[in-house]
Amino acid sequence: MNKKYTQLTYQLKQLIKREQQDNQTQKAQINKIQDNIIEISLNNPTALKVNTQIELNRIKGTIIKNRNKNITIKLQEKHEFHTNQEVKLHNIQQDIIIKKLHELESSIEDDKINNSNKETLNTILYKTNTTFQNKEYNIQNLNKNQELAVLRSLNANKFHIIQGPPGTGKTHTIIEIIKQLYKQGMKILITTHTHIALDNILEKLDDIPQEDILRIGNTSKIQDTSKKYTINNQIKQDKQYKEILKRKKELQEVKRSIQRQDVIQQPNIKIEESLLSKIIQKITRTKNTEYSIHKNIKETQNKNYEQKITELNSEIQEIKEAIQNKLLKTIPIIASTVLSSSSYLTKDIEFDYMIMDEASQVPVYLSLIPLMKTNKFILIGDNKQLQPITNNNTIPSLNKSIFNLLIEKYPDNYTFLNIQYRMNHEISDIASKLYYNGRLQTNETNANQRIILKKQDNILLNEDPITFIDTSNMNYDETQKSSGCYNKYEVELILNLIKTLISNNISEEEIGIITPYRKQKLYIQKILQKQEYNIETDTIYRFQGREKNIIIISFCKSFRGSLTKFQKRFIADKNQLNVSITRSRKKLILIGNISLLSHAENFQALVRAVSPLNTIFLNDFY
Repeated sequence: MNKKYTQLTYQLKQLIKREQQDNQTQKAQINKIQDNIIEISLNNPTALKVNTQIELNRIKGTIIKNRNKNITIKLQEKHEFHTNQEVKLHNIQQDIIIKKLHELESSIEDDKINNSNKETLNTILYKTNTTFQNKEYNIQNLNKNQELAVLRSLNANKFHIIQGPPGTGKTHTIIEIIKQLYKQGMKILITTHTHIALDNILEKLDDIPQEDILRIGNTSKIQDTSKKYTINNQIKQDKQYKEILKRKKELQEVKRSIQRQDVIQQPNIKIEESLLSKIIQKITRTKNTEYSIHKNIKETQNKNYEQKITELNSEIQEIKEAIQNKLLKTIPIIASTVLSSSSYLTKDIEFDYMIMDEASQVPVYLSLIPLMKTNKFILIGDNKQLQPITNNNTIPSLNKSIFNLLIEKYPDNYTFLNIQYRMNHEISDIASKLYYNGRLQTNETNANQRIILKKQDNILLNEDPITFIDTSNMNYDETQKSSGCYNKYEVELILNLIKTLISNNISEEEIGIITPYRKQKLYIQKILQKQEYNIETDTIYRFQGREKNIIIISFCKSFRGSLTKFQKRFIADKNQLNVSITRSRKKLILIGNISLLSHAENFQALVRAVSPLNTIFLNDFY
């Protein structure tokens, strides 16, 4: 037992225990069935999120809607369910996390980690000396701070941190780091919090040969542009693949030969078409050049056909696994989300470098999964943007983002990307003043970009980069609904704005709508759908990493009185406000009751940062 990490292993054990207690199978009843889409009702509300992998009576599926007690699931397999049937729902995704945390905890407690892993744990749990080499690299097409971030990352003897505010070219910087490490022949693990961010990185690595990148994860969540990097596609790209395709014809001859034999009687030992097709599929994914179909044809003359096919199936699987293992050992770049990095595929791989994007959204306890697979690591994120969703089953120090933990512990070991290329400078200046101590600058190319309105006949809309529509004294009260709310009056204003924007030849794709409240999001989507508008509308957490020419923010809360402590924290959270306003390139429109919302200190600071000349007081017009 390694006593140095006793406190950490104890905390992990407590987390695992609580997660297991929470992840109990739930009873449910089927309400509706439409092909493989099932709607069920639970006895109690659940916090299971959309895209969570579950099992319904051991049939795998994915949650596509969650309305407290009513859950809609897309099943991956055929089923024989019927309405009103009692079923059991289980979160298998959480099972995987629990299993991986247990493996992690056991390896630390039993001292089955190497010296590099111990250095990483010491870096996280304690404070160690940070040292750098002084090597020079040929780096082009980056600004000064981006180049500095790359150099420090490559020269760090253990780790480096890169803080990238919105629009500062984090991905561009990451790509350069990957290319430099690739040139050195390093084994690299790329991890991100989300699949979208990961595929965005891979999309920009086109000049690295396809056979040198492997994408791990649930295929259904991988973007089409990255599917060429998956394990099955990489096996198909093997050098011997064409030769195996020729052998497929010979296997088809075996198939026809088997079907003609009298020794196979239906139904007891019938050779199923699907089984033979699977064998064909498996053999086309292998590359054993010594394998001879002719040899097997000869052997089948003296053996039971069913037994031979079983043997063949087993041998093909062994060949495929051998190729898979070879690929995992030889491919220099492996990419996965933080959770997928726990895949059995990477179990025995030790990486030279681990690069984690969106590190400010990854809690310490989950970050340990990929961190225990690498010698050196680079964290990219922004402690002024969204943080991990709080997990009540763990202590604050483990729930804190790995990015925040280390940037606070090692304030001299990070590089700040200081030039943004996304926003009009007026929008960027607010973010810079409120959240980055005035350090964020705007590149001249995009500094003055703004929308163009050919028809300026709507008092709520102009070409200025920022507009705050104040609903104070308008009695635009929200409708309370259980734990959330929606505000139909603000939605009417949004609809008004969208009609004007569309009439000015601004496309739906250029517009995005953000709100802190899920029920407001759903209500906006419902109203827009009725008008046949296809405009991206989502909560703040779902919008991080996205950008639009025009962003409309609906704050929803407007009821007379004062905000509760929770509402103040929720609506006026600095990180959420920062993410919300920095999604826009050319035009930012804020809609809310300034009198009410200003009770929250951080929101008041935002209001003060917006010029009164850019504020429309509805009460003056209606």
